[in-house]
Amino acid sequence: MGAARSQNKMMQRKKLKMNMPTLREKERYIAFEVISEEPIVFSDLESAVWNTAQDFFGELGTAQTSLWIIKNLYDEKKQVGVIRCNNLSVEKVLTSLGLITRLGDVRVIFKIHKISGTIRGLNLK
Repeated sequence: MGAARSQNKMMQRKKLKMNMPTLREKERYIAFEVISEEPIVFSDLESAVWNTAQDFFGELGTAQTSLWIIKNLYDEKKQVGVIRCNNLSVEKVLTSLGLITRLGDVRVIFKIHKISGTIRGLNLK
């Protein structure tokens, strides 16, 4: 009887608790285009976005935005890409993108095409 109870308690500990859908962070996807004089490489773009966000908001503020640049959706020929963030910080992310004026020696401008709750809703094609 005692062995069954201890085994039952061990199984209860192993179960992971899932967040209810109402407690999860809602995500937003921002489709953007980089207008520049020369082609921009993903690694330069990524570092510029991260550095600008950290300079403007600090590490805690940047972490609270859940900012993420989706690598496989960045097209270096068309210079379009997608950034993911949470729904409460869309304005902060747009502000930090507006602050980026140079990548190295190249002048750049970010043009926002669309903001959506799903990647499919961006109509990237």
